[in-house]
Amino acid sequence: MSSIRDDLARAHQAFTRPALSLLRRPSGPLVVAVLTCAFGGQRHRIPVERFHAQVAGLLGELSLHGHEVPDTPARDLVRGWVREQWLSLTPVAAPDGRADDRGEEQDEGDGEEYALTSHAQDAMDHVARVSGERVLLGESRIRTVLDTARRCALEATPDRDRRVQRLEEQIAALSAERDRLLAGEDVPRASDERMLGQYLDLADLLSALPGDFLRVSEEVRRIHREVVGDFRAEQRPTGEVLEDYLRRAEELLTGSVSGRAFAGAVELARDEDTLRALQEDLATILEHGFAAGLTPEQRTALRTTPETIGDGIELVLEQRRRLSASLRSHILRHDPLRDRELDEALRAAAEQLTHWIATTGPRAAIDLDSPIPSARIAVTTMRTRLHDPADDTSPPPLRDHDETAEGSSLEELRRFGGPDFERLRTAVTAAAGTAGAGTAAVFDDLPDDLRRPADLMGLLHLAVAAGGADPATTSRQAVYTTSRPDGTVHRFLGPDLSLDPEQDEATA
Repeated sequence: MSSIRDDLARAHQAFTRPALSLLRRPSGPLVVAVLTCAFGGQRHRIPVERFHAQVAGLLGELSLHGHEVPDTPARDLVRGWVREQWLSLTPVAAPDGRADDRGEEQDEGDGEEYALTSHAQDAMDHVARVSGERVLLGESRIRTVLDTARRCALEATPDRDRRVQRLEEQIAALSAERDRLLAGEDVPRASDERMLGQYLDLADLLSALPGDFLRVSEEVRRIHREVVGDFRAEQRPTGEVLEDYLRRAEELLTGSVSGRAFAGAVELARDEDTLRALQEDLATILEHGFAAGLTPEQRTALRTTPETIGDGIELVLEQRRRLSASLRSHILRHDPLRDRELDEALRAAAEQLTHWIATTGPRAAIDLDSPIPSARIAVTTMRTRLHDPADDTSPPPLRDHDETAEGSSLEELRRFGGPDFERLRTAVTAAAGTAGAGTAAVFDDLPDDLRRPADLMGLLHLAVAAGGADPATTSRQAVYTTSRPDGTVHRFLGPDLSLDPEQDEATA
């Protein structure tokens, strides 16, 4: 019998994965285009509100150009992408590296960011491969296969003589090429077609890196959620959960293909000589003539390959730091003894409440001053009244006024304003040369409209600021009779400040 049943089962399983689900959707091209535009330029995470605004702007731009876009608000649309596992929602790490122990099951807020999942990255890579230039078969692709097979065979063979023979063949070939160049022969320069084929092979390998790093990061995130769930359940001791976390973290780096690949990438990234050599090799490739036909985006992507590797490693390490911070936060904040005491207090309160309900009437009130067995209640403030909806009612609407109604004039408004300093200053200046002049006499001589309480305060201020009077050395007192604009009379007892400088000197 054929293997058609197994092949069909694998095909069904593959088509249920989020990556193929995205490509099969009628809206798949739109989603891929939006994600590619939003997360281009080495952007791995985007804050929630900023991403919502960016998606709304991109959809609006497409609509202006006649493309059909969904009517769903950007926020709801992005939430659907999260449910489809095309985006992940992660909390922003604190500046000091701390994190809470709530995991990632939080509502959207200002402290969260969107990031691509490996499924979305796979879909985007597939679209980029099939829509771009690709050499289906060529010398570069065959040579890559042969070199990879030769290198794997050299490392896999346990035969010492066979390995030595392979190494001698490589040494002989390299020595012959070196001798030829030292003899002054021409250096063969690869053609543009050959270099383009090799570049496409290299670009194909580099395009798989972001998805590989995302898969390792998602595996760490899955461990994060499960460990936090174990802590919340409190069905196992904390030490057992930590041991399980350490074991799974070790298995992630040594027991899985993606984990071992990530460990190798970390080891490579720590070798400065290798990274420097890689940077020089990439610069040499871009100096070839074929590079003139590459787009600026392709040249930038090739030139920033070391940064791409470093960003992918940092993505995984950041997820591991968040996991470690969650564990540290839970261990520091979690107090089993205090939680046990709280459980006992709540259990005792529930038992007492059950007994109280069974033995009292429907309108009975509980006495909070009476002690509850096996529980201590410390209440600082108790609610004294229930919520009244009338407190939250809107104010009454403004009354409609006749547009022809006359308003107050400027003079009428001035009557209720502050002191009239201009007229008061004129009165103080006129009385300054009079012997024995004081503020009481000046105020009594003022007209009725200038004898308000505000004018009295202004007169005393001018007597000190402009007339040079000193309240600390004045012993004379006077009664000031003021009149408000509505006719109300008020009398004030205050200092009679002197406006005669000679009298002040004689008194001093």
